[in-house]
Amino acid sequence: MALADFQQLVKRMVPEDGETLTESDRDAAIGLAVLRYGTDAPRTLVRDTAWLLAGFLGPLPPDWVDGSALRSAEYPIGRNPASLVEMALYADEGGTLLVVQDMELPAGAQVRVTFGAPHRLDETEDTIPLQHREAVASYAAHSLCRQLSVRYSGERETSINADGSNTESRARNYAARAKEFRSAYFVGIGQVDPYAAGARTASSGVTAASSTAAWPGRLRYGLTRWGRP
Repeated sequence: MALADFQQLVKRMVPEDGETLTESDRDAAIGLAVLRYGTDAPRTLVRDTAWLLAGFLGPLPPDWVDGSALRSAEYPIGRNPASLVEMALYADEGGTLLVVQDMELPAGAQVRVTFGAPHRLDETEDTIPLQHREAVASYAAHSLCRQLSVRYSGERETSINADGSNTESRARNYAARAKEFRSAYFVGIGQVDPYAAGARTASSGVTAASSTAAWPGRLRYGLTRWGRP
C-alpha cells in the first residue's frame, strides 16, 4: 500500500468535499500520522559501518536519517554471545558521528549498529506494517476531524439562530469523531494514549510531577547513548 492507497483510505474515513477538505489537507494529515507512528513505533534497522581511522569516532551507519535513535552496537561482529560495546552519538558543527566508550577501534573495524528509524511513505515506498495501516490512517483522520471541529467552532461565533445551532452541532460531532479516531490509532498499534493516561492519572489524584518522576530512563542531557545493563 503506497501513498495513493492511504489517500483513498483516509478519504473514506473523512468523506468531505473538496471545498471543506483539500487533497493538500489530507496529504498533510497523512504526513503527520506517519511522523507520529515513526515516533511511537519506529523501524528497527541493523547496519554495519566501518571505522575510517583508528580512534574513538566512526561514521554513522547507512540509512541513518534525522530522527534515528541508537539502540546497540556490536564489536567484534559474530561472537556468541554477542560482544556489545557502549556507544553514543557525538555532534559538532561538522555533523554527527558514533563515539565508542572506553576503548579505541582500529581503522577498518566493522561495527554492527542497531537503531530505530522513522517510517517512510510516498509514491513508491511504504514501510508501515500491514497490521498498522488502518491505525495510521485513523490518526490522519483524527487530525482532519480536529481541523474541521476548529473550523466549525470558529464559524459558530459568526452564525445566528438555526445556522449557528447547526454549525455548533457539526463542531461537536467532528470533535467526537477526532477522539474516536485517536483512540482507534492507539488501540490499533497496541499502545496507551498518553493523553488518556494523563487524564486517568489526574482523576486518581496523582500529581503530574510525581508521574513524570516515575518514568524510567529519562536522560538529563541531549546525548543519545546506549550502554550495557
